[in-house]
Amino acid sequence: MAEDLKSEDDVKIKFLLPYLRARGYNEDFCEFNKSIEVQEGRKRKNIFADVVVYTSSRKIAPIILCETKAPDEILNRSVREQAISYARLLPKIAPLCLITNGIQVQVYQTLNKNRIPQLPPRSELRRDIVDFIISREIQDALRVEAKHELFIIDDVRTFKNILKSCHNEIRNNEGYDPTVAFDEMSKVLFCKLYEEKKENGDRFKLSIFDTTLKALGINVIKQIFEETKNDEKYSGLFRSDDQINLKDRTIRKIVSLFENYDLSLTAFDVKGEAFEYFLGDTFTGGLGEYFTPRNIVEFMVDAINPKIGDKIIDPFCGTGGFLIFAFETVSEKIRLQEFSEEEKKRWKYELSNKSLFGTDWKERTSQACKMNMMVHGDGSAGIFMHHGLLNIEPYIKVNYFDICLTNPPFGSIENDSDILKKYELGAGRKTQERVILAIERAIKLVKAGGLIGIIVNQGVLNNRSRKYVRDHIKQNAWIKGVISLCEDTFQGYGSEAKTSILFLKKKETPDEGIQNPVFMAIARNTGYAPNGLQISGNELPDVLLDYKAFLRNENIEKHSNSWVCTVEDRLDPDFYTDTFFETGITDIRPIQRDIDELLRDVNTNFNQLNTDIRTVANMTSFEEVYIDELVKEIEEREKISQNEYYKILGVKIWGNGAYIRERKKGSEIRKKYLQRVSTGWLIYSRLFAHTGAFAILSDEYDGCYASKEFPTFVAREEIDNPSEILRYIVHVLTSQQYLRIIDSKTTGSTKKSRSRFNQKDFLNLRIKIPTTIEDIKNINNLMDKVNTLRKNQQLLLDSVKDLRDGVAQYLPY
Repeated sequence: MAEDLKSEDDVKIKFLLPYLRARGYNEDFCEFNKSIEVQEGRKRKNIFADVVVYTSSRKIAPIILCETKAPDEILNRSVREQAISYARLLPKIAPLCLITNGIQVQVYQTLNKNRIPQLPPRSELRRDIVDFIISREIQDALRVEAKHELFIIDDVRTFKNILKSCHNEIRNNEGYDPTVAFDEMSKVLFCKLYEEKKENGDRFKLSIFDTTLKALGINVIKQIFEETKNDEKYSGLFRSDDQINLKDRTIRKIVSLFENYDLSLTAFDVKGEAFEYFLGDTFTGGLGEYFTPRNIVEFMVDAINPKIGDKIIDPFCGTGGFLIFAFETVSEKIRLQEFSEEEKKRWKYELSNKSLFGTDWKERTSQACKMNMMVHGDGSAGIFMHHGLLNIEPYIKVNYFDICLTNPPFGSIENDSDILKKYELGAGRKTQERVILAIERAIKLVKAGGLIGIIVNQGVLNNRSRKYVRDHIKQNAWIKGVISLCEDTFQGYGSEAKTSILFLKKKETPDEGIQNPVFMAIARNTGYAPNGLQISGNELPDVLLDYKAFLRNENIEKHSNSWVCTVEDRLDPDFYTDTFFETGITDIRPIQRDIDELLRDVNTNFNQLNTDIRTVANMTSFEEVYIDELVKEIEEREKISQNEYYKILGVKIWGNGAYIRERKKGSEIRKKYLQRVSTGWLIYSRLFAHTGAFAILSDEYDGCYASKEFPTFVAREEIDNPSEILRYIVHVLTSQQYLRIIDSKTTGSTKKSRSRFNQKDFLNLRIKIPTTIEDIKNINNLMDKVNTLRKNQQLLLDSVKDLRDGVAQYLPY
């Protein structure tokens, strides 16, 4: 079924409607592409809900709002928030919200955003859902929040652009590398935030800057920076000898960019999302070690579920991912509680100033964390540049915190004897892995009954030499859950370590290591490709659903990746799969039939190739032409609309065709224009032309889009048989002899990552082409058959592997 789904419409028609029918929801009770007009102040927009399911054909009382996405789209937090916002903005709020890409289905309660395991059958729908009624006050509050969610994206884009402009100004004027430019921009941005927080603070203005510089010779921004360093509230953010190392003209430009932008009036989530995006863009090139992927952060915080008033620590905080998401989670709980405004204000102050703590021993990272938290809403007062294994009295000390969430450094060694002797797992040793000390540190920091979420490497869980670490964990904490993460999770962040998440609860007193049954899961897809880009299929939301059911002592859903078992010495989930999964003998006859059919196809194709090869080898009549004589570049640029979604193409290497690289909303695309493409065009990747990234666009890509990095061409009007000519060009340019020529003509600053094959060089390339169209067709057909043979060969290899696994089932066990 999944292979039949190519687009969002396919998901809606071929998957969602049968899914709803199977659960008893009448198609006649559905409204498609429901239009909703939304207005907030002077801003206005029309949104469209894909499918709304009502209680009857009168379509008055909605039950479910359904949002469909293409199969390759990711069902992440933003998709969930958008769908819930739509459900809250219907004339009558829909109690349930469903999102699906045809592969995954997630159902949420609109009121509290809680996920439920599955969509209940219509016959079993609870009466309180069918007759969903909430007070006018709550409805109004939900609608205000929903509007905010929808309009926020425009403000995020504005702030992103300002940050980017400031950063570019520094790099262009000062010649700093991206990380140093980031440091300097952070100082000026902090001055802006600091001045806005001051009563009657209005010095961050171009007129003030010019006047004080001209009349007094004083750079007012540098003066503000000196004041911030002496302010007790921000002690530790900058060193006493730190300065803004920028020219006056650079600072003046930044002031002009920010002058009319009031950060104090800008929503925290706007500033936070924009700054985090900018932070990631700047740092992941060389400082990926300081980031924990967002999917992992959200999963761990949601699993721990911090409460109002909890004190939370991350002793290895990096740029603050865990603390920021914990701040957002608790902020929402405060907002939704039926507190008085005065009480809400008190809890917000408690959260911002007394609840969140973190340390990082690197100056740049701790500064980035403080700034990151400030733009997210605060909590920065508890961030210190300090060794994560040492206390900071009276702020960070043992037995003090309710929650510890952390991703400690892997591969680093502690050799400070004064630190080692403070730890049971370090005492008497000359060195110890910091990740091992971090486990003990996390347990020490929380109170009895405190919760811990920590990422550990696989060796801690299963190496014989690390048994003493596992014994220490079991003696001092209850192991609540162990979730194994796939190897791809951290590869895009510079680490190839196999990791797992440990959820622990500190024991009242240490014992001999007794344990209750433990929740285990294997996440084979955490939503990330090896290069760090997000992909669809993230299994962590399903694991979270099961883990929460386990904590409530409920039966977990029988997913293929979650179970409960008793642990012995080892703690790695892979070791315990046999204790849960029933092994059955898979019927291998379908695999045998597939292999038999593939072998026949391969043999037939190969026999035909022998004749065709002889025909082509005997060709003698060729002429040499410039590609420019055969094709011309075509551009159909289209201005990007902020609210539209765009399917953006890439081109596979070695002549393997085009593909949809990503599907993005216009507001998420940095460029102003994209190239709209059509069936039959020739397209190539300037960056990967030397590896054969050339293709002809088939019907499925008609109306998709490409960036300027993917030039497009059509045959000249005077050319006969244009489709055959374009096919021939692709086959020629993906051959080894021409790839060597393309590689020699590829230019750029670095051969491997920045080199490009320019369109002019492409058009000026000379190729040999048969003089008759019959010979061109013969070559095209031969190359197509070779490509088919290659694909069948790969399918055959995959099927033989499946056969081997199937045969292995019969071995004694």
